[in-house]
Amino acid sequence: MKRRQYTYEQLRKVAKVIYKDNGFCTVIATALCTKISFGKAYQTMQDNGRKHRRGAFLGSCTDAIESLNCSVSDNLEDYSGKTVNQTLKLLPKDKIYLISTNGHVTCVLYGKVQDWLNTNSRKRVRAVYQVTRQF
Repeated sequence: MKRRQYTYEQLRKVAKVIYKDNGFCTVIATALCTKISFGKAYQTMQDNGRKHRRGAFLGSCTDAIESLNCSVSDNLEDYSGKTVNQTLKLLPKDKIYLISTNGHVTCVLYGKVQDWLNTNSRKRVRAVYQVTRQF
């Protein structure tokens, strides 16, 4: 499988213009974590239960990431209740993370937030998952 690192803006443009989709935060998080295109991530998420123009549950996202040769593990520390901004300050900058908030999933690649969500967001974190690439 050909792997290339895309940016959030590139993937968002493909989702809006070509796929005419919305509620695609889990698809973009999957694509960014596994270094695949939006189309491949979209198809993998569909195989794991996501419907077009509908959001997906975080469990579907983690299953899709694991099916693409990556492992997803719960982070050891409990970040629930903290804001996104507080969580970003505490996370190590040398790993890949998925941050789950109310109705949204954000990908953090090596300390950089790959999302529309501001880094000083006051949204409360529900869970943080660490993604390890195995390719």
